[in-house]
Amino acid sequence: MPAAQPPKPILRFSGGVFTLSILRLADLSPEALAEELAAQGTALQLLQGAPLVLDLGECPSSTPLPFAELLAVLRAQGCVPIGVRNANAAQAAAAAAHGLPQLRGREEPTPAAAPPVVTRAAGEILQQGLRSGQRHYARGSDLICLGAVNAGAELLADGHVHVYGPLRGRALAGVQGDESAHIFCQRLEAELVAIAGVYINLDAQHPLWGKAAQVSLEGEHLHIIALAK
Repeated sequence: MPAAQPPKPILRFSGGVFTLSILRLADLSPEALAEELAAQGTALQLLQGAPLVLDLGECPSSTPLPFAELLAVLRAQGCVPIGVRNANAAQAAAAAAHGLPQLRGREEPTPAAAPPVVTRAAGEILQQGLRSGQRHYARGSDLICLGAVNAGAELLADGHVHVYGPLRGRALAGVQGDESAHIFCQRLEAELVAIAGVYINLDAQHPLWGKAAQVSLEGEHLHIIALAK
């Protein structure tokens, strides 16, 4: 009689890398939040059902946060708050009472007199493109894709993203907070581009749609310009 196989464990812990949207709250008024969310229009569709982190770094530290009302506004728009960051002790305790832990991810860099030198590993090369539903992340380096990134596919890199085929899916550069990262593509037809968490949805109405373009981040805004040949 063969020996009995040991039962498989029902729990297995592992690490993972996830792309999270961050909402910086500067006004604690639920009414103001609802008004600004409504003004986002179709861009808000990106957050439907997606995990959202609330950044409290710009909130007045002495003012109690109306978490119940703020969460109700966000959830009514389909947002899924999962935690807070840059919270003081009182804010963290109030957030925890509503099931939101304090997340201690990488902090934003302190502005310096001169731009810091960013050191990365050699770029990772994808010889072929990505089909819909596929996702590739280049940790600690640039990502170079020699083929097409189809709609529904996603490229992520800690550094720059280069796409030498049509970019029809999503491209996210500087995902660990590197604001100097760029996105370069030979044919811009992307659903979304993002740098250091700042994103924009695109469609065929964009003036550079179907053309060679580069994307950079300046402050809180993405700039898309023609790629010089």
